[in-house]
Amino acid sequence: MGQLVLVAKAAEESKYTTAHIRLLLRKELIQGEKQGGTWLVDLDSLKAYEAEMDEVGAKKYDPTQSGKLQ
Repeated sequence: MGQLVLVAKAAEESKYTTAHIRLLLRKELIQGEKQGGTWLVDLDSLKAYEAEMDEVGAKKYDPTQSGKLQ
């Protein structure tokens, strides 16, 4: 795991809100760990996810994809 940061710091470093980052963590789409009641985000994992979503572009909203990214 790379650099761990608080969710608020991860939101500052990305285009996602704190609520969305917590959702990504719960769905295990990005890496992180929960210490007590506080989520720590692997910033490298978040950046990789963000880059992947930027590459996919508008296809991620296509309902014909049945939840699968091509």
